[in-house]
Amino acid sequence: MKVLELLNLHPKVSKREKHLLLAHILQVTPSDLYLMEDYEVPFNEVERYISMLSRLEEGYPLQYLLGEWEFYGRTFKVEEGVLIPRPETELLVEKILTTVNKDRPLKGFEIGVGTGCISVTLLLEIPSLVMYADDVNPKALQLAYQNACMHQVQDRLYLMEGSLFEPVRGMRFHLVVSNPPYIPEGMWDSLPTTVKWEGKTSLIGGPKGYEFYEKIASEIHHFLEEDGMFFLEIGHDQGSVVRDIFEEKGFRVEVFKDLAGQDRVVVGWM
Repeated sequence: MKVLELLNLHPKVSKREKHLLLAHILQVTPSDLYLMEDYEVPFNEVERYISMLSRLEEGYPLQYLLGEWEFYGRTFKVEEGVLIPRPETELLVEKILTTVNKDRPLKGFEIGVGTGCISVTLLLEIPSLVMYADDVNPKALQLAYQNACMHQVQDRLYLMEGSLFEPVRGMRFHLVVSNPPYIPEGMWDSLPTTVKWEGKTSLIGGPKGYEFYEKIASEIHHFLEEDGMFFLEIGHDQGSVVRDIFEEKGFRVEVFKDLAGQDRVVVGWM
């Protein structure tokens, strides 16, 4: 079959996803496909493409089929059951990069490292930074290490299995960052199938959705340097409640909105 014929299969799958998938299989860029419409695709690659299209139609995430995804202009490995990097999270990274003093040695900690896209990006952008990071998911820790190695920052990233602050008792940091699970439990059934593949542990924060922020707020003062700050991604309507949680613990807090005008990042300090 020719490229153009393959791109016209499975009309329920978006054109963008089909272009990305076929380009990945043929090891070309999506824009190259426009110049290859009459190219006869080898049978094995046709079979692979059609099989993957069927999975997309069933709601399996494109990112997991590709095995990689872009974040902050760089490619990161992704795997089923680990949170997929999203463009909204780039705002979290931006706030750190425009806030901290990058001209001095810095020590940071990420709660729930996932693919490692946040920690690895920060290490690449801030040469004076050393990051510690944990996760309850061993697969996530392996994936984060692979991504750190791929981007050659593994010597400045210390990965530990555990929840919240458990692995770093007795340590203090200049910055703490997290994109914790923040979706309320009651919303699980209504989530798109593609999102559910990322796993309940990665997505669901508890009955209220903001339980992780309550846990972080109750302990974080033990882990921040005197001039330390924290940077947290939040749900689109959680700005007020998360602000209140931290202000009740004596922190000063700012809430930032994303490009869609929705609550997205909380920055706090003592």
